[in-house]
Amino acid sequence: MIGNSAGRAFIGSFTSAGGRGVTAAAVDRDTGALTVLGSTDAVPDPSFLAIGPGGTALYAVGESAPGVAAAFALDGDVPALLGPVRAVDGDAPTHLALAANHLVTANYTSGSITALPVLADGSLGAAASVLQHEGSGPDTGRQEGPHAHQVLADPSGNWVVSVDLGTDSVRVCALDPATGALRLHGETALRPGTGPRHLAFHPSGAFAYVLGELEPTLTVCRWDAVTGRLDVLGET
Repeated sequence: MIGNSAGRAFIGSFTSAGGRGVTAAAVDRDTGALTVLGSTDAVPDPSFLAIGPGGTALYAVGESAPGVAAAFALDGDVPALLGPVRAVDGDAPTHLALAANHLVTANYTSGSITALPVLADGSLGAAASVLQHEGSGPDTGRQEGPHAHQVLADPSGNWVVSVDLGTDSVRVCALDPATGALRLHGETALRPGTGPRHLAFHPSGAFAYVLGELEPTLTVCRWDAVTGRLDVLGET
């Protein structure tokens, strides 16, 4: 679930499991109560959502195979599809982020990340580039290959960071704002078998914390936004 400054909440759900897709609700600021305004199933299995700059557009991944992404206008009670639903050229996108005039998706099953341009009206253009992860981990049931689980922009806006559960690693990528080309800049290895799921930056921008899924770990890292370097400091 994600919200905006206009007092709206947006909830993604799996249509393949009987969910309604993207549901919009009004939030009572005094009580916190939600009142459902309506839903759209224009995207299959919208498992992760993000609101664009200015709050006028909502972006969703469709965690399907093949995977898709879409933009929605937020000028009515219910999000309205804005432009075409776009292929991400990967399977089961499970996370997304806005960076350098692009929407970047983390494609879990195919173990890749994709950059799609955000056009002037907020809609998405066709996929500009795909960066394929490589490798595996010791858990043969969950780490038989790469599984990109999260993607995000670093606080400086200069780098795209992807967290891969299947390879026990975090990749730092450069994204060309003009062409959408993704380029691998560096890779930080975590302890084998931790299965990293998500990363969060410290408000100072100098540190990052990586949460393990396969093992209950939190890895603390130092982040250098100038060089794009992520170094492991320790694990709890």
